[in-house]
Amino acid sequence: MNSRREPRDPAAYKRDRRQAVLRHHPDKGGDPDEMLRALEEVDRRHGVGGSRRPEHAATAEQVAAVAVTALAGMAAVGLSVAMSVMGRRR
Repeated sequence: MNSRREPRDPAAYKRDRRQAVLRHHPDKGGDPDEMLRALEEVDRRHGVGGSRRPEHAATAEQVAAVAVTALAGMAAVGLSVAMSVMGRRR
C-alpha cells in the first residue's frame, strides 16, 4: 500500500526537491543521510507524507537480536542431533 499523496503545489514540490538534491547529493560532496533527511523534510512540508523509514520498520538492534536467536536455535538443534547420533553408536 502506498502512503504517498500528491503535493499541494507540484511545481514548488519539484523545485524544492531539486534544490535539496543539488545541495546535499553525495556526487557534489554532500552527505547521503543528510540528503535523505532533506528530502523527507521537503515531503513533510508539502504534505506528501510517507516516510522512507516507516515507524514499524525493524531497527538494526532488532534485526541482530532475531539473527542471534536464529543462530542459537540452529546451534541447539545441531547439538541435539550430534548428541543423538553419538548416543546411538554405543
